[in-house]
Amino acid sequence: MRTELPTSSDDTIEFLKAYGAVEQGHFVLASGNHSNFYVKKGKLVQHPWELQRMIDQCAEAMKELGQIDVVLSPAMGGVPVGQQVGLAVHARTIYAERNPETNELELKRGFEIKPGERLLLVEDVITTGGTLLELTDFIKEQGGEVAGVFVVVNRSGKETVGEFPVVSCMEIQFPVYAPDEIPDWLAEIPAVRPGTKKVE
Repeated sequence: MRTELPTSSDDTIEFLKAYGAVEQGHFVLASGNHSNFYVKKGKLVQHPWELQRMIDQCAEAMKELGQIDVVLSPAMGGVPVGQQVGLAVHARTIYAERNPETNELELKRGFEIKPGERLLLVEDVITTGGTLLELTDFIKEQGGEVAGVFVVVNRSGKETVGEFPVVSCMEIQFPVYAPDEIPDWLAEIPAVRPGTKKVE
């Protein structure tokens, strides 16, 4: 499988297609917005050797974020990527899990953030980055600091999540529609909610 990173939007689409990682239809994203494209990130992360080659190509950009003490990912999609990023930056690696009763992300399994530690937030794919921003409150509460964000596929069209810089393996923008702005041609297709995060 190809591992050199794409350098253009068209190249990124072809790259994702080669891994079977793009699906067309009608999807309700974690943000609550709708899209006719969905990046099936599992198709990428099931190839750890190839993914590590992709991550390693971003190592210098991650170093520019400064000291990284901890890699933190939201479960479940970000966990395998976080583990491999942790290898690349030689950092302790933990993950947050969603409480099924409150729908909030929290640390379990004895994971902790120590005062003064700098954290790299890691996710497989972002569209708005909202899931990663959920992590920032308890990081601050525990005295940690966010160094930046790493993501395999950046769908946001932005170089930051909130105030934090983003390092990504590839960037791609697919059309995204608010729930009250869904075009007729898309509304005719039954909507599917991929992923595990509840949509309000």
